[in-house]
Amino acid sequence: MPLHIADLRRQIVDPWASEEPGAGVLEELTAEVTTLGRRAYIDDDRAARSHAEAILYFINIDNCFAPPLHAVAAMAWTTLMRMKLGALRRRFGGCPPVSVPEMSRRLRAAVEQWGAYNHPVIATLHEGDLGAYRIWAKNWFGSCVGFSAQLAALVQRTTGEAKKVVLENLTDEFDHRVTHDVLRTRFYESLGLSFDVAGALDDPDRVLEATELLNARTGLAYLRDPNWALGCFYGVEANWPPECRHHLEINRKRGLDDHTLEYWTGHATADDHHSAEWLGVLERMCASERACGDAVDGAVIQLRLRWQMYDAIAARIGERK
Repeated sequence: MPLHIADLRRQIVDPWASEEPGAGVLEELTAEVTTLGRRAYIDDDRAARSHAEAILYFINIDNCFAPPLHAVAAMAWTTLMRMKLGALRRRFGGCPPVSVPEMSRRLRAAVEQWGAYNHPVIATLHEGDLGAYRIWAKNWFGSCVGFSAQLAALVQRTTGEAKKVVLENLTDEFDHRVTHDVLRTRFYESLGLSFDVAGALDDPDRVLEATELLNARTGLAYLRDPNWALGCFYGVEANWPPECRHHLEINRKRGLDDHTLEYWTGHATADDHHSAEWLGVLERMCASERACGDAVDGAVIQLRLRWQMYDAIAARIGERK
């Protein structure tokens, strides 16, 4: 029997995961999902990757960005995520065991080389074409889905000072005055756009790489060892202030008011502090050279995936011209 996303979503609605698959069904579906994962993440079949990422996406949004208990969905999520993360590690990982000072140097160098604030598409956005900017915004906004849930998962996997820093970042997402979700949405809607989390993948402006990025953050946040995710989120926070300064300039030229631009003005400086905190935690908590190398790999995986997303956005903008 084929695995349908609609069937997975229907099963996840059951809060107690009480539906048992029939005899032989789970075995048959496991073989199917394994074949899909192999095509997607080993053979690099783009159509298979699109299907696999959609399965992960819908399980994530329907199950609060946590691995499900439901038998078929749990098997699909675990199998595909394991194969996805393994492929990312093979492709973008490979940092050897390094010292703490060398880890810090490599982390900073990775942001300098692969931080999306340096991507050529940023120059395209500065040209003032609102249609091009909307394509970027759809993919940026969509890739933010699950961000706070991923931080919450990482809180559970850290201890001591690291837990405090992650929790502080999570708390900032829910500022008592106005949450970051509200700020993002306020700006997004100023572009004449609205977001439907369940229908987002059907938007012709949406690129596969945006879904790959958010699914990867979810997987890294659920690894038992938090060093990978700590490196990942360091890369997020270190790239974002210089990129936000670009978007602030672009949108001030469009004549937007300070209320609408509050997301950009706040993040143009605040994440400098956050990235320094993440780096400081990694420098103090990485207890071995292997752990230092893992943190570097986590950062590089996220940065390279975001860069790939921007490559795909640039291509999509080119197709629309």
